[in-house]
Amino acid sequence: MPKVNIRESNPVLFAQVKSEQDKLREECTASIKVARLCPYCGHKITTICKGNHGYATEKCVNCGEEVIFPPISFRVANK
Repeated sequence: MPKVNIRESNPVLFAQVKSEQDKLREECTASIKVARLCPYCGHKITTICKGNHGYATEKCVNCGEEVIFPPISFRVANK
């Protein structure tokens, strides 16, 4: 059960964010994705979609270690 039920407490904000998230989800569905794995335990921490990404700090929910990921950029490979 969520701590805050945003659907009931602020339905206008929920509808606005939901429509934006649906558009982003649609864009990401057809793109290339990469999973970022925890280097300590191998647990999947997050999945990123095609685009430019800077450094990211994530905490692994499996082992509790804080992990810093390097920047990643998706490019078309030259043949």
